Amino acid sequence: MRGPGQADCVVAIGRPLGEVVTLQVLESSLNCSAGDMLLLWGRLTWRKTCGKLAGMTFSSKTNTLVVRQRRVRLEGGVSLRYWSRPAVGTAHRECDTQLFGPWGEIVSPSRSPDGRSLGGCRVFISVAPGARIAIHALATSMGTGTDASYILIRDIHSLKTGTFRGQQALYWESEGSQAEMEFSRGFMEAGASLRGLYWTLRSRVQEPHKPQAWKGKEGPR
Repeated sequence: MRGPGQADCVVAIGRPLGEVVTLQVLESSLNCSAGDMLLLWGRLTWRKTCGKLAGMTFSSKTNTLVVRQRRVRLEGGVSLRYWSRPAVGTAHRECDTQLFGPWGEIVSPSRSPDGRSLGGCRVFISVAPGARIAIHALATSMGTGTDASYILIRDIHSLKTGTFRGQQALYWESEGSQAEMEFSRGFMEAGASLRGLYWTLRSRVQEPHKPQAWKGKEGPR
């Protein structure tokens, strides 16, 4: 993230669920007094820093990390190295799924093999920095007369949240490049299901590009 170029530079790092990312700053020529800074964020993580960066090591709390360098001058910057390792403890559930890439298929979790109802299962979606996420899906058999059966979709960056109840074709857009879908226990107990697609939106003034076929691949868990 050094040398001549744009003042803002963003890098996203994604690993399978169950791992965390460690980032080390090898060199830094950021000018704090001029307004330069380094931003680190992800699920459960947010940090802004600038001074005395060389040698600093930072570990995420989950499997994804976004690094943004903001410079006033079009030169200098930071040099980074990263690696991943198994997490100590876990910030995800066994039924959670991680999806990476510009578009893909979303399928709700099913009951466990022993017939127990899963609750709070989540699908995490991560796309390229600067892109936004559009989700279009059909929810069926969600039952009636109860608030316990729902789907919650949250923007990881802005915390914008949408809650959907009842059978419907739902549509949702994020503000940032990471989103989380959560399926309630009531959703699972009702035998409900969801199937749909997600794709990227480059900006609000551009038309979204919808894929022509369902060829999305699930990211590694």
